Amino acid sequence: MFRILRVLFFLSFLAGTFLLFDKNSEPIVIYFFRDNGYSIPGYLAFILFTMIGVIIGYIISLKSVFSYRSEISKLVKTNKDVSEELDSLRNVAVGEEFSFTEKE
Repeated sequence: MFRILRVLFFLSFLAGTFLLFDKNSEPIVIYFFRDNGYSIPGYLAFILFTMIGVIIGYIISLKSVFSYRSEISKLVKTNKDVSEELDSLRNVAVGEEFSFTEKE
């Protein structure tokens, strides 16, 4: 129920935003490398540059995602080694001799 209300609220926010952008639209001229320029509505320029910023931010954040994944896989491997060592120590009898490995 909460998810549906959240989606409806988000869609109504977007519709209101686009309505305001459409009512208050003035043409903006964007120049690319000494061109004559492109005249586009103001709300379209705002949406376009926001989308470009989100895409660039996502690409930049991929570096940290990949480094976190490698760190997680390293920690999972270490956790597995420690768990195996703990299981081997649990299986040692009380009076039995135990030889330490070079890991310790």
